[in-house]
Amino acid sequence: MPVVVDSDTASEDPAVVYANRVTKTDSAYREGYFEHEGLRLHYVEAGEGDLIILYHGFPSYWLSFLDQMEALKPQYRVVAVDGLGAGLSDKPDTLSAYRVEALAAQLDGLARHLAGDEKFTLIGHDWGGALALTYAEAYPDRLKGVVGMSAPSYNVFLDLLKSSEEQQAASSYMQRIRETPPEAVVEDPPGERLWRMGYGKLVEFGVLSEEEGELFRQALAPAEATNGGFNWYRANMPPPATITEDDYWPDPPARIISPVLLIIGGDDTTFIRAYVDMMEVTADDLTVVILPGIGHWTSMQDPNKSTQAIVDFLAGLKSDE
Repeated sequence: MPVVVDSDTASEDPAVVYANRVTKTDSAYREGYFEHEGLRLHYVEAGEGDLIILYHGFPSYWLSFLDQMEALKPQYRVVAVDGLGAGLSDKPDTLSAYRVEALAAQLDGLARHLAGDEKFTLIGHDWGGALALTYAEAYPDRLKGVVGMSAPSYNVFLDLLKSSEEQQAASSYMQRIRETPPEAVVEDPPGERLWRMGYGKLVEFGVLSEEEGELFRQALAPAEATNGGFNWYRANMPPPATITEDDYWPDPPARIISPVLLIIGGDDTTFIRAYVDMMEVTADDLTVVILPGIGHWTSMQDPNKSTQAIVDFLAGLKSDE
């Protein structure tokens, strides 16, 4: 059964305490837990209205969406998830729990727990973006719209990885992650290195405050959190030369019938830009917003522009109702 932590009680997550201290609205952030097939997800929510679920990538946790939640919670019920293996969510060792189809089923269970059979909007960044777009393929009747930030769908990525030497080179780090044994992570936790490579630079450039940077550092520090993130790669990233139709999910050809917004950093080199053309073939109704001068962290590097793109997209969904 789901366990809800009331916002008036002591929070388990220092990031929730921080969010409630800096919020500019009267709508408080509150924590909840949802259990699906024996695995527990932690999430943070605020606001009332139509449901929006936000799902982060790696290495990260729910706090990466704080700017978007602040902007959207006056009109929507926003729920940011700690993905499986991250934050205060469970971090199982079994790789099958991290398969994209298992994560999508868990996500669907969370959405039904929160809003029953009502359609909702799904926003994801990085791995969360790939999951969001893949969920839209597999559960076509569940969404009002879907936003993918800095990533294509899982099937499009496999196509890209299989066919493009340029993408194979750009994704070589994923294979290194995939091949890193769990015991190596425990013996030499890389959380601090991951923090310096990403969030340390965001603090240095003034994108994050020192306090926000420290919250991300604490979330990334446990070896279990790194292994949880690595398990997404171990479970879903076959070597390019071995990719077959059995690796795809949902079975190709899969389409996205709900409206799609892609938000892409103009300086992002994680995926080659060819994936936009491939997504145009996959999605029936696609809008693409490119943020000049922004890298991979589209939700944080220029939160105003990325959030405005989301607000405009949501307004379009309302006008179509």
